[in-house]
Amino acid sequence: MRRITILLLSLWWTIVSTAHGAMLTERYNVSYIDLKNGLPHNNVSAVFVDSNGFLWVGTYGGGLVRYDGYGMMMPVMWLKSNSCKGIAEDRFKRLWVAFDEGTNIINLNTMMGITPESLPDSVRTLLREPSTKAFCDALGRIWLVTYSSVNLLTFDEQGHISKVSAYRYQGNTPDVCIRDVEGNGKPWIGIDGGLYRLVEKNGSLMREEISPLFRSLNGLYITDMLKRGNVFWITTNHGLYRYDPYQHKLDHYVHTAIGGGTLSHEFLSALALMPDNTLLVGSLSGVNVYDDATDRFSVWNSASPHPLQSDFVHCLLVDKGLIWIGTESGGVAKLVPRQLLLQNYVHTTSPTSISPNPVNAMYVEPDGTLWVGTVEGGLNMKKQGQTGFVHITKGNSALSHNSVSVLEADDKGRLWTGTWGGGLNMVDLATGAVHRMEMTAEEARLTNFIGALAYDARNNGLWIGSNDGIFLYDLKTRQLVEPFEGCGLIRGCIGSVIDRDGVLWMGCMRGVCAIDLKSKKGAQFSFRNLMYRLNDPDSHIYEKISSFCESSDGTLWLGSNGYGIYHRIVGKDGKESFEVLTQEDGLVNNAVKGIVEDQNGKLWITTLNGLSVYDPHIKTFTNYSQADGLASSQFYWNSAAIAKSGMIYLGSEAGLIEVTSENPEATYQGHLVFTHLMVDNQDIQAGSSYLDEDISIAKVITLSEGNRSFSIDFAALNYGYETQGSFSYRMKGFDNEWTLLKPGQHSVRYSVLPVGNYSFEVKYESSLSSVEEETITIDIVVKPHFWNSWWFRLLLAFLFIGLIVYIYNRWVTELKRREAEQLLSPIRKVLEESSNPKHLQQRISNILDNQERYQKSVTKSMEADKEEVLRNTRPMMERVMEILEQNYTDSEFGVQEFCDALGMSRSVVSKHLNVEVGLPAGQFIRNYRLNMAKEMLSSKTGNRNITEIAYAVGFNDPKYFTRCFTKMFGVSPSTYNDN
Repeated sequence: MRRITILLLSLWWTIVSTAHGAMLTERYNVSYIDLKNGLPHNNVSAVFVDSNGFLWVGTYGGGLVRYDGYGMMMPVMWLKSNSCKGIAEDRFKRLWVAFDEGTNIINLNTMMGITPESLPDSVRTLLREPSTKAFCDALGRIWLVTYSSVNLLTFDEQGHISKVSAYRYQGNTPDVCIRDVEGNGKPWIGIDGGLYRLVEKNGSLMREEISPLFRSLNGLYITDMLKRGNVFWITTNHGLYRYDPYQHKLDHYVHTAIGGGTLSHEFLSALALMPDNTLLVGSLSGVNVYDDATDRFSVWNSASPHPLQSDFVHCLLVDKGLIWIGTESGGVAKLVPRQLLLQNYVHTTSPTSISPNPVNAMYVEPDGTLWVGTVEGGLNMKKQGQTGFVHITKGNSALSHNSVSVLEADDKGRLWTGTWGGGLNMVDLATGAVHRMEMTAEEARLTNFIGALAYDARNNGLWIGSNDGIFLYDLKTRQLVEPFEGCGLIRGCIGSVIDRDGVLWMGCMRGVCAIDLKSKKGAQFSFRNLMYRLNDPDSHIYEKISSFCESSDGTLWLGSNGYGIYHRIVGKDGKESFEVLTQEDGLVNNAVKGIVEDQNGKLWITTLNGLSVYDPHIKTFTNYSQADGLASSQFYWNSAAIAKSGMIYLGSEAGLIEVTSENPEATYQGHLVFTHLMVDNQDIQAGSSYLDEDISIAKVITLSEGNRSFSIDFAALNYGYETQGSFSYRMKGFDNEWTLLKPGQHSVRYSVLPVGNYSFEVKYESSLSSVEEETITIDIVVKPHFWNSWWFRLLLAFLFIGLIVYIYNRWVTELKRREAEQLLSPIRKVLEESSNPKHLQQRISNILDNQERYQKSVTKSMEADKEEVLRNTRPMMERVMEILEQNYTDSEFGVQEFCDALGMSRSVVSKHLNVEVGLPAGQFIRNYRLNMAKEMLSSKTGNRNITEIAYAVGFNDPKYFTRCFTKMFGVSPSTYNDN
């Protein structure tokens, strides 16, 4: 009997342990970072998140890498080895990394290895010693643990090492655990065969006893420590210890082979606190989860329903709600809080579970009572707050068929139930009684397979969309009416909605039918059938609309069974159009099965392969699958409904999914950064001609005109939520409009960019946060080739000018030489021909005199020519005025006559007059005559009338003269004359 009791207790604790262990996989989505996605080694010894938000993974065999959510990056440095033991960051953005062969220091601003300035020789020696741990305490000091000593490095305000203290210890453990659990710069450390506190006194490190209770730990291997509330937890190679300093109590938890609820293994390796303060304990057999209420443990390991990839847990890290688990052979397990708070209802052996097979119809009463129709499983009813279902089937009620395909309630407390194979039924919601609707044989044939129902209060009828047409069931006469011509030709009806304009939309195998419920004439209604792709009717591709939703702002959304989700747009002119969203825009699948709007204005869209939640405000999809806790990723027809409370119900092929809300813990806590730069397909690191600092903090990228292409990667560092947001980018100065990237894209590539200065901007909008989008900017400078630079062109200009001056000077010199040669040539000839010196002198004198007379003659002729030109040249305007004075009275004297008198063409005359007076020739002549007329009117000589003056100044038409005069002077000639 005792053995049976022990066996039952063991079985009970195993069940409890499994249930609690499943808490991690029920509340978190699990994924892995391992060799398959770029990790250099699956043996992970350390995980660390730096102050810039990047995840660092230290492996024992593959070295150190930085992870941004998409890919890995190694620091540009010579690492001590590939055997990483620990990672710490000081307050000067330097990463201290412990290796078996020594310690490396990485500058996070450049991702390059550095050596701090003013480094004492003792520290240089220390950095070369085999290292087991690097740790930063609450005061920002670095502790380096080697195989023989614990070393404390203190920094000044500039980051230089100002002091080094050391403590030599005895130990034979493979590692040394050191933690500042009290947060006062006095860490606890497992050395000298026990657990002690290290304090600095008089420049030296000294060991202090923490509590006499810890003497029982002597000889144990301390692996990790943390403080939870007022209690300290310590993991060892022989179980877990809980130390309460206020009660002066030390409890010990061990692994036992009999019974459940104990630790999964004796050797424990790591500790961490979940966001809700739940204690996690890493071991050689998975992750243990501590339950305060029962003081027991559950385990998540390779034997769990959602197995851990490797049982040997090396390290645990909880950061910004995410849990990172480093393992011996499975890489890093990443646990991300699930975004949906939900409950699945699936068929089990329990008589109150939901009936089997896919959920095909749903309706929620105002009081929260849920009605669910399934394929061949009948009708299910669940009261608000209950978890069990009442089953209504053909066997226990008047239900005509067990395949319930659609549910529709009217305003009289009746739930109309369409079946697939049994026609129409009605459920009295007050009593729960089911009534089969009696019809004639022909009516029953037409409504045997029902896919859509819509209650029409305006016409007191129930619209029935069946596999054989669209009909109106008159609730007053209980007769089936054919509401429009050809209604029986519409096949395969499914899904419907009556919009706020009184139009019934019903999907079918060929598009969608729109019936105007206000257009009834007799028994007939006007309708239209949109048969082809709604956004491209000219394609003549048959559309298959299967679901509808009218959102709170009046937008009609239509789900296609293959082409995505449409939204209807009605312009100010009343013109109708449709825009479509597909998988390219982020929709999880193009076969839409159901649509419902939640209380926040988001659309919940069920598809053939997953759930999408669309936020119309930021135009972003959030996608969910079975990995997010859904009972199934495959949804069925009519598979979305919402209660007044905001509870959302989704019908899948595996059962019903009840979604309470989106998880508030699953929020965007990332940090948008640039992560990678490639130029001409080459990785670019800091310290090159392109970047001064690491791309994540750099302010400018310097490129050359010769660079053929470059690409920039970016990430939001919201690990696990990479698909729950959208990136947009623009290159200001090149393409100033924002471009939205497709889901999953996180990089932009540019071909040859013209020389100039640009600003590259990226913004990220998260579907997990209502905070405005985050934007980052980096300047890009494209420098020209040296032969295209301004200084080179200026140099060329100077050289060209110098060359021109040089050529000019050579030409002048050559001209003078030729002139001299021309002068000396006859003299040379005379010298050659003459033998009489006196006669020779006379001939040379005559030649020089003749040359002088020739030059004077040329000069005199040029001066005479200038004087003649000046005498014969008269100013053009003087000639113009003289010609007009002689001819303005002649009405036949026009532009051509004027040009002939000047001896110039019309174009030349107009050009000169535009330069001189700013008027063309015709207008100039007319203005001259009008000014003469004004003078005649002013002088009143001879008391001539208007007509006489018009003829006197060359106008043939007095009326035309009056119009021209009035236009020019603002008053008529008669008025001017009177004044």
